[in-house]
Amino acid sequence: MALLHLWLGLLSSVVITVVCLSGSIYAFKSQIENLINSDLVYNNSQHKQSFNIDVIALNFEKKYGKPTLILIPENLNKNIFISSRSKNILGTEVYYHRYTGEFLGIKSRTTTSFFEFILDIHRFLLMDELGKTINGISILIFVFLLFSGFILWLPKKLKSFKKNLVIKWDARFYRINYDLHRILGLYSLIILFFIAITGLYVSFHWVKNTIIVGLGGDSIIISENNIALQKSLSDSFNKVLNDLSREENTASLKRVSLTTIINKTDSVFNYEGNMIIKLPTSEIKKTVITKMNTDNLIGFNFPDIVEYSLNGKINNLYLFKKLKLHQQFKAIAKPLHTGEILGLPSIILYFVISLIGTSLPITGFIIWWKKIKNKKLLYVTKFR
Repeated sequence: MALLHLWLGLLSSVVITVVCLSGSIYAFKSQIENLINSDLVYNNSQHKQSFNIDVIALNFEKKYGKPTLILIPENLNKNIFISSRSKNILGTEVYYHRYTGEFLGIKSRTTTSFFEFILDIHRFLLMDELGKTINGISILIFVFLLFSGFILWLPKKLKSFKKNLVIKWDARFYRINYDLHRILGLYSLIILFFIAITGLYVSFHWVKNTIIVGLGGDSIIISENNIALQKSLSDSFNKVLNDLSREENTASLKRVSLTTIINKTDSVFNYEGNMIIKLPTSEIKKTVITKMNTDNLIGFNFPDIVEYSLNGKINNLYLFKKLKLHQQFKAIAKPLHTGEILGLPSIILYFVISLIGTSLPITGFIIWWKKIKNKKLLYVTKFR
């Protein structure tokens, strides 16, 4: 176990350091962007009557093209954010005053480009699919290192248990380094494990499939024996045909206003929370509204989702608490990975844990280097 921990750690150390460090930087993406764009993001208005969102969306469309996303923050002192970005279009991201409807400015492209660069390092190591594979293999090794590190940490005698929980700060450098590696690794073990597993969930299809099946979902691997998936795909195909038919029949109907569906959403989800509106596109003929619900015992940001047809009819309603376990995991896999699940407190915690993850390969390398030096010194002494 010690040999595997050593050599697999050395093999993956550079990638793990890069991934953890870039992850710790990316954790504060929203906070840093809000700080850089603070003149646009925040307002000090005492007037609390929101401006007509349809007028704001229309003004945006006249200037920058059709919007694809609108964010209406729960915080009344934050302004409305509108974007025309999509997977294929770079688009424009701007802010409008929440209460006057005034155009405030375009979101800083510098911060957006910076965090896109950090994300590219974090996910692909700047090497596209090859980097994604190297990244995934290294994180898979990291999961083993966490497990093997815990095994190696376990004290041989029960009376040594307490000593294995405290860093001996008054010791020499190498002993402090040794304690930092073992004890900080222990304290960050569980959260690092969740970060790694949710990262693997994104990187590897077989990990995603294993987790979904393990949580009670159907296999997402297509095979002749996978009757459940075939039925699911068949149902999905029939649903698409029905949706297309419904849209043709309702094409002549007047498209419902954003104000109407926002009010309807607030009546369905009767609580305060950030609202994310994904608007219809040429490919997706529906409006999808996600409202973040923190009204639970642990204060997690759980997404409740409602889908509207073009004429404002509710097509689908997804209450997080009523979803199956595997569906709930899929809904919160990303915020579990980034630390956004509990807002700023969990982001700060994840930042600290990610920095510890960054330090583990470094402190581990120093432990190995000291052993190499001692062996060389012992060899030289014997030779003399």
